[in-house]
This record gives sequence, C-alpha cells and structure tokens, in this order.
Amino acid sequence: MVGAFPHCVYEEETIRLEPDDMLVAYTDGITEPENAYGEEFGLDRVLDLVRRHREETSPQIIAHVMQAVEHWTAAAELPDDMTLLIARRVG
Repeated sequence: MVGAFPHCVYEEETIRLEPDDMLVAYTDGITEPENAYGEEFGLDRVLDLVRRHREETSPQIIAHVMQAVEHWTAAAELPDDMTLLIARRVG
C-alpha cells in the first residue's frame, strides 16, 4: 500500500518500455499462497506463466496466472487478495 505509512520513503524512477515490452505488477497474494507442502507459488512460476503465454492478451495471461495460483494452493479459500496488472507497450 503505497502512501499508507507516512514514515516510509519511496523512490521514483522512469523507465521506457520498448515495443512488445510488458510490465507485470502484482501483490503478495499472487506469489505467497502455499501448496499442501508449505511451498509458496513464487515469482519464478508467475514469470514462467507470463513468458509462456506472452502472445496472448493481457486478460488471458492474468486468467492463466490466477487459475494456476488457485490450483496450487491447498487452502479452501485464498487467505489474501490477489491483484495482478499487466501493461504493454504496443507498436
């Protein structure tokens, strides 16, 4: 939660996305759900899914990731919010 804690210091940076670049932003509810063995879903799995489906639309990629996380977890319901944003530079 950016800005929720007044004592925190944030840095600002500008990056240039080149054509076909993709920016992926997510909350810990995407990477931290655990399976039955206590293993987190993790960033590597998120990146693998994004790379594997990069030719699909952003909503399709998001659906693949959400479905994979839900399938991964051993919990009857997810304990945290799941937010995933994909932004692309086209043409």
